[in-house]
Amino acid sequence: MKRLYTNATFVTMVDDIDTADALLVGDDGRIAYIGSVEEARAMADGAEEVDLGGAAVVPGLIDPHSHFTGALQYLLYADLSECTSFAEITETLKAFAAERNIGPDGVIMGNGYDQNNLIEQRHPDKSVLNAVSEDVPVLITHVSNHMGVANDCLLKLAGITPTTPDPEGGRYGRMNGTGDLDGYAEEPAAMNPFYAVTTPRLGLDFAAMVPDMQRIYLEHGVTTCQDGATAPDMAGVLVSLAKAGLLKMDIVSYPMWGTDVMATLADNAAFDSQDYHNHFRFGGLKMFLDGSPQGLTAWMTEPYVEGPAGEKDWVAYSTMTDEDAIAFAKLAIDSNHQLLCHCNGDAAADQLLRVYEAARDASDNPEKAALRPVMIHAQTARTDQYAKMAEIGMIPSIFSSHVWYWGDAHLRNLGPVRGGRVSACGDAERAGLPFTLHTDTPVLRPNLLEAAWCAVNRITKDGAQLDEDQKITPYEALRAITYNGAYQYGEEADKGTLEVGKLADLAVLDRNPLAVDPREIRDIKVLATVKEGDVLYERPAK
Repeated sequence: MKRLYTNATFVTMVDDIDTADALLVGDDGRIAYIGSVEEARAMADGAEEVDLGGAAVVPGLIDPHSHFTGALQYLLYADLSECTSFAEITETLKAFAAERNIGPDGVIMGNGYDQNNLIEQRHPDKSVLNAVSEDVPVLITHVSNHMGVANDCLLKLAGITPTTPDPEGGRYGRMNGTGDLDGYAEEPAAMNPFYAVTTPRLGLDFAAMVPDMQRIYLEHGVTTCQDGATAPDMAGVLVSLAKAGLLKMDIVSYPMWGTDVMATLADNAAFDSQDYHNHFRFGGLKMFLDGSPQGLTAWMTEPYVEGPAGEKDWVAYSTMTDEDAIAFAKLAIDSNHQLLCHCNGDAAADQLLRVYEAARDASDNPEKAALRPVMIHAQTARTDQYAKMAEIGMIPSIFSSHVWYWGDAHLRNLGPVRGGRVSACGDAERAGLPFTLHTDTPVLRPNLLEAAWCAVNRITKDGAQLDEDQKITPYEALRAITYNGAYQYGEEADKGTLEVGKLADLAVLDRNPLAVDPREIRDIKVLATVKEGDVLYERPAK
């Protein structure tokens, strides 16, 4: 259905000053005209006219890295993000279990605790969760999703005992002097046995939950999002949702290292394409090389100020050997797929640059230079590493929200110089890179405008000003979550700017991010989200 949108400032993102007064959507869901109201009306030919009441309209925001299926955490897990002590974690979980009447056949899950915000200043142990229940498995996950804690019941059901060795690329916490397990697990290799127990007990009904999962993105103006580490069963879920016509926004999936990724793609071959089928497609492959800086598991070239339990000279570790990483990267390149790789520490970034270049050089794929590999997070990437990314065509997707949420922890853990330059968007901009900004949902809600605010202002929760040389302009930040996001996905011909012929994916805002005081960008409200001309979300009236 044709729609003519008027009475708004249309921020085209073609450059930092270009705006328009009207936008016409054709029957095909693409932009038929953008420009003056008079010319738009002359072309409208009976189109429905929508008065936007003086709003600002930007291209639909593009999430360059998150975990769409992980958004179920917001629906099924207790929220521990506001807990400030072990006691509060216990009480929150007890209340959650009682409210939902969770019995022995169920599971009690919690997400979002952060040891940096707890008065104990350490991770909880199993005793905190045993106090919740001794008969029902309990699992809580850190805000980074890189670590978690299980109670004794879950340890037993998962078959994890004091004699269980630490897996490669992960570890289990043990009590000092006894060797007994304390319930802590670090990185997916150690946590996956827990998920094997807990996931079947959740009684997941994705068809019923998917409208709420999509709303989590749509209410933030996001029209394209990612499932950034897709397991084979979740690939099947997403394909089934697409076939049933239940996906309304575009979702790009990346099967995860550690599984038979090529079998996943082969089993769903129709979706292994640059083209979407019912708003879903596979975009490439995913691997990860280290952990979380706020969790002290990001792999660094220089030690943390202080490691776990006061350990000196702690630099953490890689989750993959060079040999395995090269093999997986070459698999992606040989099969003509984009590779996404999680790297937080600069040692992990060194490894990715090293192994990707080796894999690319060993590949005979004639299209290998056009694959646009992505370094996910890039929290402590150095200036020389950004230069190397530009040289080999790699895109950094920067988790800029770290500045606000964990900037103070980074200053403590990494010191003023390294901690002060986390999320170094300024270096990425100066290197000429088409960098993107993300929120790693469900680590944080997909508030990309807040991510832009963080990159522009670089202020921590405690009010510390991080390295101002790494600030970027509001236009550069908005470009990172519109055009650059489209470029990362190879979709810049269809998305990322408001131009004739592109999809009518729109975020309707109460203010123009390029016209407000930069300190107010985070306060901008999303009034509506439009996908291919159809309104998928409208902010409720007060």
